[in-house]
Amino acid sequence: MFAFVKKWSIVSAGLLLFSLWVAGCSSQPKPRAKVSELDDPSHHVLRGQDMIKKDRWNDARREFRLALEMKPDYSPALAGQALVTAHETTLAGKSKEEIEKAADKAMELLNDSFDKKQSDREEANAHVMAIRILTILKEKEDEDWLDEAEDHYEDAVELYEDEDNSKLSNLRAGPHFYMAKAYQEASEFRKAITRFSTVLELNLGFTREADEAIEQLQKSLRVETGTRLGKRISKSLSITRGDMAALLVEELLLPRLYSRDGNKASYDTNFKPPTKEFISQQKREIPVATDIDEHPLRSDIEQVLQLGVRGLEASPQHLFYPNKTILRSEYAIMLEDVLIQVTKDRALSTRFIGDSSPWPDVNPAVYYYNAARTLVSRNIMTVVDKTRGEFGPLLPIQGTDALLGIRLLKNELESYIRKPES
Repeated sequence: MFAFVKKWSIVSAGLLLFSLWVAGCSSQPKPRAKVSELDDPSHHVLRGQDMIKKDRWNDARREFRLALEMKPDYSPALAGQALVTAHETTLAGKSKEEIEKAADKAMELLNDSFDKKQSDREEANAHVMAIRILTILKEKEDEDWLDEAEDHYEDAVELYEDEDNSKLSNLRAGPHFYMAKAYQEASEFRKAITRFSTVLELNLGFTREADEAIEQLQKSLRVETGTRLGKRISKSLSITRGDMAALLVEELLLPRLYSRDGNKASYDTNFKPPTKEFISQQKREIPVATDIDEHPLRSDIEQVLQLGVRGLEASPQHLFYPNKTILRSEYAIMLEDVLIQVTKDRALSTRFIGDSSPWPDVNPAVYYYNAARTLVSRNIMTVVDKTRGEFGPLLPIQGTDALLGIRLLKNELESYIRKPES
């Protein structure tokens, strides 16, 4: 009897373990069934890559997820999800813990994409994605990120140029382009130009982006030397009103320009008794701007406010908005005003009024039209899109463009700068 019970217990335990194994297997989600001809992992990855190019990161995540639902170990989809996850670290409002978690998850997904690769094409894709991810994460992941990116670049180039991978030859521009972007982020401008030039030589994609990048990088090289503030701003994709005030003071030396002998204001020093209006004004005196007290560039802002640069005034509510991003149209207004104030050539303010606009995105009736025409005619500003001939008035002025424009204006006004007294 005891032997029978013991034997039955062993059998029961075996059945129990088997049932648990079956239950565990059944709990794993089954791959999603195909619902249409284009409902295919490779198609969803391509769509995800398209969404990234359009800066639609949430849609990209959805496409990569759809691919993984059908094929959980699909390397290109894992690499795509890694890139989207890395991008999360750049979003505003993320805590330090959230950023670190996203960075770790991105690297985990990237490693998975290498582990699951099933072809040289998928491995090459993973290397290119690694360059892009490391460029986004930069020091968040490793201070030697650029060295790692270069290793992935070399591996990707080797795979794409392998004679046995002739079908990949049309994709050879990818690693060169994204390595150039990595060099650009690392302020290795000359190396970036070399890689972008390779993209143009190959003529296999990314040519327009590479051409525009080279032009921008050449501007960066032109402003590589200069003030501490200039070096910092040259790397920015936009600048604020506070930044602009500091640039005018530090780079353009605006106070010195405005204080030259021919531009000094005249003062009546004769004694006059205080009037009721004067006394009343003194009692209710209000600061020119009430939102700059704690701003680190307060002294520069106050100087610019005193000089009265058009476009950098305080509002009727005495607000300067020091952290507001400056648009290209606003930048044109500011530099045109400096040009007019220093040269005393008032005719500049109406020179192009009545002319037809050379740009499809600027109506000649808008308030900044003459300023934009003035600066472009003097090569202080350039169009943003040579192919379409667009000025881009509503785009932020980039740091390099802002700094270069100010230095070009400074050179043009050099003869107006009063030499310091010995």
